[in-house]
Amino acid sequence: MIVPDWAGYLRFRDRFAAAMDPLFYPIGHLDGLVLAGQARLWIGDDAAIAAEALVYPGGARAVHGLVAAGDLEEIRSMLIPAAEAWGRRAGMRHAIIESRPGWARALKTSGYEIHQIAVRKGL
Repeated sequence: MIVPDWAGYLRFRDRFAAAMDPLFYPIGHLDGLVLAGQARLWIGDDAAIAAEALVYPGGARAVHGLVAAGDLEEIRSMLIPAAEAWGRRAGMRHAIIESRPGWARALKTSGYEIHQIAVRKGL
């Protein structure tokens, strides 16, 4: 089991909550994933990310970025590469970030490209 850096998580919890849509992912859900060791944290001086390992029905294994908060350059240059390295060591072959369109632009130079899009409509 991974022992979470709970104090580090709490430093960024409010910013994580602000980045998440509470109708789909309330902060309590992320709290539970972190406490259960199902979400892993990478925490820097001015930024943090949370990700999980996903195994898809077809067998693909991926690092799935859940949420990021803080300094974009620190996220892009330090934290995401650290999460990718962890994924490679754990046998994952993909990294996936499902988020706002701005992340596609921000991570293009790091080799990320749009894989799918989601469209949403309230009923």
